[in-house]
Amino acid sequence: MQIKQIIFDADDTLWENNIYYVQASSDFFDLIEESGFDRRKIQQDFDDLELRVVRERGYGSHNFVYILEELFRRYQKLSKSTLDRRRLREIVDRFKHHPSSPPRLFEGVVDTLQYLKPKYGLYVLTKGDFEEQRGKILLAGIDRYVNDFFIMPEKDDRTYCDLLQKHHWKAEETCMVGNSPKSDINPALRCGMYAIHIPYRDTWKLDNEAIQAIDGRFFELKQFTDLKKVL
Repeated sequence: MQIKQIIFDADDTLWENNIYYVQASSDFFDLIEESGFDRRKIQQDFDDLELRVVRERGYGSHNFVYILEELFRRYQKLSKSTLDRRRLREIVDRFKHHPSSPPRLFEGVVDTLQYLKPKYGLYVLTKGDFEEQRGKILLAGIDRYVNDFFIMPEKDDRTYCDLLQKHHWKAEETCMVGNSPKSDINPALRCGMYAIHIPYRDTWKLDNEAIQAIDGRFFELKQFTDLKKVL
């Protein structure tokens, strides 16, 4: 590999993120299920609404909160008793706390970035609400170790190809590192880049799809620190 620049995903690649969404979702399902509703139906309603909200409103914790509040309202109308709004507020308040706290970096992230920095141009590419994602990058201190960061409303083929063109980077000299097959790995490979997949134990379901591996340009590692062995 003749790599000159490395682009890193942020959420669930540099730090844990989806864990907060999973916990809040589980707590919400518990709340609604305790009122006599079927958990599988609650989860399906959640998934259906989440897909629509992402398409119409984009990503971000504020849209996740909207989903919880909207589903609560719907189930309140269907319930024969009053649902516990106080518990909903507790769930939402706990969840809202996480974007304002420094992200929990995975072990070895800083050391690995420091190791790579003298040899490559380092960048972060993330999707979602601009201020929220920017805040996490700054709170984590990642801006000190990378040349720049890019926050996009979506990460697809067009995103990667436009990024290469804008910065005059050659695809064969650029490598994407991330946990999401749909947002990080496949679009980068389709644009002619190298891609390194670092699986996360709880990758967001909307980011999962079969990896379209290309021999010689796709690698999978167990953990972030393994980048030192291949780059």
